[in-house]
Amino acid sequence: MRHHDSPAHALDHRPSSRHAAAELGSALREAGIRVPLARHCAEPQPGRVELGPPSPGEASQLARLVRTGTKRTLKAARALRDVVDAYRLDLPGIQVRDGRIALGSASPATAELLARLLGSTPPGPDTLAAAPLDADRVGERLRLAFTAATGGDVLDVHVEEAEAGPDVEPVLALGSIDEAAARRLVAALRF
Repeated sequence: MRHHDSPAHALDHRPSSRHAAAELGSALREAGIRVPLARHCAEPQPGRVELGPPSPGEASQLARLVRTGTKRTLKAARALRDVVDAYRLDLPGIQVRDGRIALGSASPATAELLARLLGSTPPGPDTLAAAPLDADRVGERLRLAFTAATGGDVLDVHVEEAEAGPDVEPVLALGSIDEAAARRLVAALRF
């Protein structure tokens, strides 16, 4: 068994709370922000890093740093929302989350239209006339069209389980993309 095939390699690689707190504390100090870490944060707390209250000046500086660090991603998300609105695509869930642009959910009809806008060949008239659209096939066409239109970027698309019976239209959960992929997507939709 190769080293990277070992079960230990498959473990979660997120930083520990202690490591993340130390990294955040260091970054804040380098930026001149003296926000204290909460006392009990020195003990390992799975999944949590707690900060003490910043002064008003530190809070303002931290807000500026966050905006500066996310400026390109926020701008790409705004441009993507604008082009989606221009096409009247029903994608209200576009937002920045964890440094990436989450695309939210789409109906099969919206995903179908997006796939066509990205250059996917429409299915035959019999398929389009069928109600409802086959969400799995629409999702696959959207994945392929997205990859072709953005020069190789990958979009995670999967069908969410319907909660209220067979008459409920399925919903396609669209994944998140980085800022560069969002810019390529906007360019593909604009031209």
